[in-house]
Amino acid sequence: MSELVIVITDLYLGAEPETAPAPRGTLPGLEALGRFAHAERLSDGWRPWVAHWLDLAPYAALPPASVAAAAAEVPAPALWLAEPLSLTEGIGRVHLERRGRLRLEAAEAARLAEDFNALYAGSGLTLEGLPGGTLLLGAPAGEPVRTFDPARLPAESLAERLPEGPGAAVLRRLGSELEMWLHTHPLNAERAARGAPGVSQLWIWGGGAGAAAPLPGPSLRAEVYGVEAYLAGLAALGGGALRAPPQAAAAVLGTPAARRLCALEVREALGRAGQADLVSALADLDQRWIAPAVMALGAGTLERLWLLANDRAWRLRRRDLWRRWRRGRPALEALT
Repeated sequence: MSELVIVITDLYLGAEPETAPAPRGTLPGLEALGRFAHAERLSDGWRPWVAHWLDLAPYAALPPASVAAAAAEVPAPALWLAEPLSLTEGIGRVHLERRGRLRLEAAEAARLAEDFNALYAGSGLTLEGLPGGTLLLGAPAGEPVRTFDPARLPAESLAERLPEGPGAAVLRRLGSELEMWLHTHPLNAERAARGAPGVSQLWIWGGGAGAAAPLPGPSLRAEVYGVEAYLAGLAALGGGALRAPPQAAAAVLGTPAARRLCALEVREALGRAGQADLVSALADLDQRWIAPAVMALGAGTLERLWLLANDRAWRLRRRDLWRRWRRGRPALEALT
């Protein structure tokens, strides 16, 4: 069966709308999914679903950092993702905009890691760069901590998503130290000189355990495209490799592989010329990816399409498009 999974890894919508409704026809692919697809809620987010779909179920319940660590070598009892953020000061609060999750260049991540490791030498803390511009924090084993994916923070309160639980004080203290360290780090002055946003914080999340062990023998039976550290680790654990995503769906749909997965990001679409808000970014992703995939489904060159976004999975098969009696809904309403 020819199957394509599209994951929008950072599309989370809060209770309050971020933008005006999209005019009908602006998001034709999403409108088709909202009208014809079968939807289900993902109680644990997109990562466990993807691990199961890739036949890598042993990793579905592991922390994201443990999986991402397969793309690095950090022998530590506990591993955490340390994601660079650029925070925005508002009236009475500090918040994270969708553009504020930064993707550092490899040299920038390596520089921060080198300086951090020199500063914290002998503490049991280490830092190493990962694919996708984030970093991996190695730490001594500690008490349980609940942390939060920074991709969700633009839709939620930053102050209400600090680490929680018996071991939270350690991570909160380290987060404060990192914020002060980054405030005066020369890298930020260099980024400001070229008009790039500064690194306000390294957001620690998604960890607590050691690195996952690879399965015996190759087991990845799909082509996986993206830049996200978790996917890079998952592909490595399955004996494969993460492929760089092309600019549009045609390049992926044209491969002979029966199973393909591509991870996209709203923040990447916002960075493209002319994309000023969420609707514009989604229209860009829809034009390049979702609408062409729906068209391939209708033409019979694709048999099944999945879209994962906003803690939901939409499944669309070719025969579902025949249900013309089903009423459509505005695309953003369908996402919720």
